[in-house]
Amino acid sequence: MTAHTPPSQPRVPNWMLVVLMAMYTGFAIPVSIVALVQSLFFGVVIVVVLAYFWTQIPAMLLGRNAPMAEAVGEVVPQMPALAPTGNASFDAYRAELIDRLERERTDFDTFVTRLRASKDKSEFDRFMDARANRGAA
Repeated sequence: MTAHTPPSQPRVPNWMLVVLMAMYTGFAIPVSIVALVQSLFFGVVIVVVLAYFWTQIPAMLLGRNAPMAEAVGEVVPQMPALAPTGNASFDAYRAELIDRLERERTDFDTFVTRLRASKDKSEFDRFMDARANRGAA
């Protein structure tokens, strides 16, 4: 998940990214509370603006147009590979469960893709009927 950083913009160290995000949080929360107490309308506007900039901080600091999850993924260590626990039955159960969840996720993604592709109500109804018949069989 290594992203290419343009050479023209220096990369901010991970520890600095974490510190700057913590400082922003320490600023944004009190400002939001005070703004909401003073005026509900302006408080909501300020909360929305601060929330928007919260999602943009990592991209700005890393010098690219990165979504929040990708930028935070570079700071937070990735989960280690699932190593065997020594309990064969648990390892088999875990492997089967992970495989089943991945199949269900694939099926769900396919379902959502087909659902979004439905152009009109009759096509949608045919699709749902076919899905219900397939599930009942």
